[in-house]
Amino acid sequence: MSNQPSAPSRFAAGAIDLGQVKAKAETESSLPDRVATISPSTFEQDVVIRSTQVPVIILLGSARSEASENMRMAFESLVAQSESIEWLFRYADVDSTPEVAQAFGVQAIPTVIALANGRPMTNFEGGQPADQLQQWVAAVVQATAGKLQGLQAEEASDPRLDAAADKLAAEDYDGAIADYDAILSAEPGNADARSARANAMLMRRAAQEGDNPFAEADQLILQGDKTAAFDTLIDKIAAKGSDAAAAKERLLELFTLFEAGDPEVIAARTKMASALF
Repeated sequence: MSNQPSAPSRFAAGAIDLGQVKAKAETESSLPDRVATISPSTFEQDVVIRSTQVPVIILLGSARSEASENMRMAFESLVAQSESIEWLFRYADVDSTPEVAQAFGVQAIPTVIALANGRPMTNFEGGQPADQLQQWVAAVVQATAGKLQGLQAEEASDPRLDAAADKLAAEDYDGAIADYDAILSAEPGNADARSARANAMLMRRAAQEGDNPFAEADQLILQGDKTAAFDTLIDKIAAKGSDAAAAKERLLELFTLFEAGDPEVIAARTKMASALF
Protein backbone atom coordinates (compact mmCIF):
# COMPACT_ATOMS: atom_id res chain seq x y z
CA MET A 1 0.00 0.00 0.00
CA SER A 2 2.48 2.57 -1.23
CA ASN A 3 3.21 4.46 -4.45
CA GLN A 4 1.84 7.63 -2.92
CA PRO A 5 0.24 9.81 -5.60
CA SER A 6 0.57 13.54 -5.87
CA ALA A 7 -2.26 15.05 -3.87
CA PRO A 8 -3.29 18.45 -2.66
CA SER A 9 -2.18 19.56 0.77
CA ARG A 10 -4.92 22.09 1.05
CA PHE A 11 -7.73 23.44 -1.10
CA ALA A 12 -9.40 26.87 -1.30
CA ALA A 13 -12.05 28.56 -3.39
CA GLY A 14 -10.45 31.99 -3.50
CA ALA A 15 -8.54 34.76 -1.84
CA ILE A 16 -9.08 35.63 1.80
CA ASP A 17 -12.45 37.17 2.60
CA LEU A 18 -12.06 38.92 5.94
CA GLY A 19 -15.82 39.13 6.34
CA GLN A 20 -16.10 35.35 6.36
CA VAL A 21 -13.34 34.52 8.84
CA LYS A 22 -15.65 34.12 11.83
CA ALA A 23 -18.24 32.11 9.90
CA LYS A 24 -15.56 29.82 8.54
CA ALA A 25 -14.13 29.19 12.01
CA GLU A 26 -17.55 28.28 13.31
CA THR A 27 -18.11 25.92 10.39
CA GLU A 28 -14.75 24.26 10.93
CA SER A 29 -15.55 23.48 14.56
CA SER A 30 -18.88 21.75 13.80
CA LEU A 31 -19.05 17.97 13.74
CA PRO A 32 -19.00 16.47 10.25
CA ASP A 33 -20.90 13.58 8.70
CA ARG A 34 -18.97 10.34 8.88
CA VAL A 35 -19.78 9.60 5.24
CA ALA A 36 -19.99 12.13 2.41
CA THR A 37 -19.35 12.54 -1.30
CA ILE A 38 -16.65 14.96 -2.37
CA SER A 39 -17.38 17.88 -4.66
CA PRO A 40 -15.02 20.69 -5.68
CA SER A 41 -16.98 23.12 -3.53
CA THR A 42 -16.69 20.98 -0.38
CA PHE A 43 -13.15 19.72 -0.86
CA GLU A 44 -11.36 22.31 1.26
CA GLN A 45 -13.67 22.25 4.24
CA ASP A 46 -14.87 18.66 4.21
CA VAL A 47 -11.67 16.89 3.24
CA VAL A 48 -8.52 18.92 3.74
CA ILE A 49 -9.48 20.93 6.83
CA ARG A 50 -11.13 17.89 8.37
CA SER A 51 -7.93 15.91 7.87
CA THR A 52 -6.20 18.24 10.31
CA GLN A 53 -8.66 16.98 12.92
CA VAL A 54 -9.05 13.27 12.12
CA PRO A 55 -7.75 11.11 9.28
CA VAL A 56 -9.89 11.18 6.15
CA ILE A 57 -10.09 8.05 4.02
CA ILE A 58 -10.85 8.91 0.40
CA LEU A 59 -12.09 6.39 -2.14
CA LEU A 60 -11.82 7.54 -5.74
CA GLY A 61 -14.00 5.21 -7.71
CA SER A 62 -16.82 4.79 -10.18
CA ALA A 63 -20.20 3.10 -10.34
CA ARG A 64 -18.75 1.29 -13.35
CA SER A 65 -16.32 -0.52 -11.05
CA GLU A 66 -17.67 -3.39 -8.95
CA ALA A 67 -14.60 -3.23 -6.72
CA SER A 68 -15.27 0.47 -6.10
CA GLU A 69 -18.85 -0.16 -5.10
CA ASN A 70 -17.91 -3.06 -2.82
CA MET A 71 -15.28 -1.02 -1.01
CA ARG A 72 -17.58 1.96 -0.76
CA MET A 73 -20.14 -0.13 1.11
CA ALA A 74 -17.43 -1.66 3.28
CA PHE A 75 -15.98 1.72 4.27
CA GLU A 76 -19.43 3.12 5.01
CA SER A 77 -20.09 0.17 7.30
CA LEU A 78 -16.71 0.44 9.03
CA VAL A 79 -16.88 4.16 9.76
CA ALA A 80 -20.29 3.75 11.42
CA GLN A 81 -19.06 1.12 13.85
CA SER A 82 -17.03 3.21 16.28
CA GLU A 83 -18.80 5.14 19.04
CA SER A 84 -16.69 8.25 18.56
CA ILE A 85 -15.58 9.72 15.26
CA GLU A 86 -12.02 8.47 14.79
CA TRP A 87 -11.90 8.91 11.03
CA LEU A 88 -14.06 10.05 8.14
CA PHE A 89 -14.94 8.40 4.85
CA ARG A 90 -15.19 10.45 1.70
CA TYR A 91 -16.08 9.19 -1.77
CA ALA A 92 -15.17 10.85 -5.06
CA ASP A 93 -16.85 9.72 -8.26
CA VAL A 94 -14.18 10.09 -10.92
CA ASP A 95 -16.85 10.25 -13.65
CA SER A 96 -18.81 13.17 -12.20
CA THR A 97 -15.86 14.97 -10.55
CA PRO A 98 -12.80 14.22 -12.71
CA GLU A 99 -11.06 17.34 -11.42
CA VAL A 100 -10.80 15.76 -7.96
CA ALA A 101 -9.19 12.66 -9.42
CA GLN A 102 -6.83 14.82 -11.46
CA ALA A 103 -5.82 16.82 -8.38
CA PHE A 104 -4.80 13.58 -6.69
CA GLY A 105 -2.99 12.29 -9.75
CA VAL A 106 -5.06 9.11 -9.76
CA GLN A 107 -4.02 6.61 -12.42
CA ALA A 108 -6.44 3.75 -11.72
CA ILE A 109 -9.73 3.05 -10.01
CA PRO A 110 -10.46 2.27 -7.36
CA THR A 111 -7.76 4.21 -5.51
CA VAL A 112 -7.88 4.77 -1.76
CA ILE A 113 -5.91 7.56 -0.06
CA ALA A 114 -5.53 8.32 3.64
CA LEU A 115 -5.19 12.05 4.27
CA ALA A 116 -3.86 13.48 7.54
CA ASN A 117 -2.89 17.07 8.27
CA GLY A 118 -3.77 17.92 4.69
CA ARG A 119 -1.27 15.48 3.25
CA PRO A 120 -1.51 11.95 1.86
CA MET A 121 0.06 9.48 4.28
CA THR A 122 -0.59 6.20 2.43
CA ASN A 123 -2.65 4.81 -0.42
CA PHE A 124 -3.40 1.73 -2.48
CA GLU A 125 -4.98 0.82 -5.79
CA GLY A 126 -7.44 -1.96 -6.54
CA GLY A 127 -10.08 -3.77 -4.55
CA GLN A 128 -9.53 -5.18 -1.07
CA PRO A 129 -11.79 -7.36 1.12
CA ALA A 130 -13.54 -5.80 4.10
CA ASP A 131 -11.27 -7.43 6.70
CA GLN A 132 -8.18 -6.01 5.01
CA LEU A 133 -9.80 -2.58 4.85
CA GLN A 134 -10.56 -2.76 8.57
CA GLN A 135 -6.92 -3.56 9.37
CA TRP A 136 -5.71 -0.79 7.07
CA VAL A 137 -7.99 1.81 8.62
CA ALA A 138 -6.98 0.71 12.12
CA ALA A 139 -3.32 1.20 11.17
CA VAL A 140 -4.07 4.69 9.83
CA VAL A 141 -5.95 5.67 13.00
CA GLN A 142 -3.16 4.31 15.18
CA ALA A 143 -0.47 6.10 13.17
CA THR A 144 -2.23 9.46 13.60
CA ALA A 145 -3.23 9.02 17.25
CA GLY A 146 -2.35 12.13 19.23
CA LYS A 147 -0.98 13.92 16.17
CA LEU A 148 -4.14 15.65 14.94
CA GLN A 149 -6.33 18.34 16.49
CA GLY A 150 -9.37 16.17 17.07
CA LEU A 151 -12.91 17.20 16.19
CA GLN A 152 -13.52 18.92 19.50
CA ALA A 153 -10.41 21.06 19.34
CA GLU A 154 -11.04 24.78 18.89
CA GLU A 155 -8.14 26.98 17.97
CA ALA A 156 -8.09 30.38 19.67
CA SER A 157 -7.71 33.33 17.36
CA ASP A 158 -4.31 34.98 17.16
CA PRO A 159 -4.60 38.53 18.57
CA ARG A 160 -1.78 39.66 16.30
CA LEU A 161 -3.68 38.54 13.22
CA ASP A 162 -6.85 40.08 14.61
CA ALA A 163 -5.09 43.43 15.05
CA ALA A 164 -3.71 43.29 11.51
CA ALA A 165 -7.12 42.37 10.14
CA ASP A 166 -8.63 45.40 11.90
CA LYS A 167 -6.07 47.64 10.19
CA LEU A 168 -6.82 46.01 6.87
CA ALA A 169 -10.55 46.60 7.35
CA ALA A 170 -9.76 50.24 8.10
CA GLU A 171 -7.75 50.40 4.84
CA ASP A 172 -4.50 50.89 6.75
CA TYR A 173 -2.70 48.59 4.35
CA ASP A 174 0.81 49.66 5.32
CA GLY A 175 0.06 49.07 8.99
CA ALA A 176 -1.45 45.66 8.33
CA ILE A 177 1.49 44.60 6.15
CA ALA A 178 3.92 45.76 8.84
CA ASP A 179 2.06 43.63 11.38
CA TYR A 180 2.18 40.59 9.12
CA ASP A 181 5.89 41.18 8.49
CA ALA A 182 6.50 41.25 12.24
CA ILE A 183 4.67 37.95 12.67
CA LEU A 184 6.59 36.35 9.81
CA SER A 185 9.88 37.64 11.18
CA ALA A 186 9.17 35.76 14.40
CA GLU A 187 7.42 32.82 12.74
CA PRO A 188 8.56 32.37 9.12
CA GLY A 189 6.33 29.31 8.74
CA ASN A 190 3.10 31.04 9.76
CA ALA A 191 0.94 30.23 6.72
CA ASP A 192 -2.01 32.34 7.89
CA ALA A 193 0.15 35.44 8.21
CA ARG A 194 1.81 34.82 4.85
CA SER A 195 -1.51 34.40 3.06
CA ALA A 196 -3.02 37.42 4.80
CA ARG A 197 0.02 39.51 3.89
CA ALA A 198 -0.37 38.60 0.21
CA ASN A 199 -4.02 39.60 0.45
CA ALA A 200 -3.06 42.93 2.03
CA MET A 201 -0.50 43.57 -0.71
CA LEU A 202 -3.14 42.89 -3.35
CA MET A 203 -5.63 45.22 -1.65
CA ARG A 204 -3.04 47.96 -1.34
CA ARG A 205 -2.13 47.75 -5.02
CA ALA A 206 -5.81 47.84 -5.96
CA ALA A 207 -6.33 50.98 -3.86
CA GLN A 208 -3.27 52.83 -5.11
CA GLU A 209 -2.90 54.77 -8.30
CA GLY A 210 0.51 54.22 -9.78
CA ASP A 211 2.70 51.96 -11.81
CA ASN A 212 1.73 48.32 -11.44
CA PRO A 213 3.32 46.26 -14.24
CA PHE A 214 1.13 43.30 -13.37
CA ALA A 215 -2.14 45.14 -12.88
CA GLU A 216 -3.92 42.81 -15.29
CA ALA A 217 -3.11 39.77 -13.12
CA ASP A 218 -4.24 41.58 -9.99
CA GLN A 219 -7.50 42.60 -11.63
CA LEU A 220 -8.17 39.05 -12.77
CA ILE A 221 -7.61 37.80 -9.22
CA LEU A 222 -10.07 40.36 -7.90
CA GLN A 223 -12.56 39.20 -10.53
CA GLY A 224 -12.14 35.62 -9.35
CA ASP A 225 -10.40 34.35 -12.50
CA LYS A 226 -7.21 33.06 -10.94
CA THR A 227 -6.29 30.75 -13.82
CA ALA A 228 -6.21 33.67 -16.24
CA ALA A 229 -4.25 35.72 -13.70
CA PHE A 230 -1.69 32.96 -13.30
CA ASP A 231 -1.43 32.47 -17.07
CA THR A 232 -0.80 36.18 -17.60
CA LEU A 233 2.25 36.04 -15.34
CA ILE A 234 3.43 32.66 -16.64
CA ASP A 235 3.44 34.11 -20.18
CA LYS A 236 5.78 36.86 -18.96
CA ILE A 237 8.03 34.30 -17.29
CA ALA A 238 8.12 32.19 -20.46
CA ALA A 239 9.01 35.25 -22.55
CA LYS A 240 12.17 35.60 -20.42
CA GLY A 241 12.10 39.37 -20.69
CA SER A 242 13.47 41.89 -18.22
CA ASP A 243 10.33 41.51 -16.09
CA ALA A 244 10.43 37.69 -15.90
CA ALA A 245 11.95 37.56 -12.41
CA ALA A 246 9.45 40.09 -11.07
CA ALA A 247 6.60 38.18 -12.69
CA LYS A 248 7.75 34.99 -10.98
CA GLU A 249 7.90 36.78 -7.63
CA ARG A 250 4.39 38.17 -8.11
CA LEU A 251 3.07 34.76 -9.19
CA LEU A 252 4.49 33.08 -6.08
CA GLU A 253 2.90 35.80 -3.97
CA LEU A 254 -0.49 35.25 -5.60
CA PHE A 255 -0.22 31.51 -4.99
CA THR A 256 -0.21 32.19 -1.25
CA LEU A 257 -3.70 33.67 -1.53
CA PHE A 258 -5.00 30.16 -2.15
CA GLU A 259 -4.57 26.75 -0.65
CA ALA A 260 -1.59 24.84 -2.01
CA GLY A 261 -3.81 21.96 -3.09
CA ASP A 262 -6.09 24.09 -5.25
CA PRO A 263 -6.08 22.34 -8.66
CA GLU A 264 -5.63 25.67 -10.42
CA VAL A 265 -2.60 26.46 -8.25
CA ILE A 266 -1.16 23.00 -8.87
CA ALA A 267 -1.66 23.41 -12.63
CA ALA A 268 -0.11 26.88 -12.58
CA ARG A 269 2.93 25.65 -10.64
CA THR A 270 3.45 22.99 -13.30
CA LYS A 271 3.17 25.59 -16.06
CA MET A 272 5.57 27.89 -14.21
CA ALA A 273 8.14 25.11 -13.91
CA SER A 274 7.88 24.48 -17.66
CA ALA A 275 8.21 28.19 -18.39
CA LEU A 276 11.37 28.46 -16.34
CA PHE A 277 13.21 25.79 -18.32
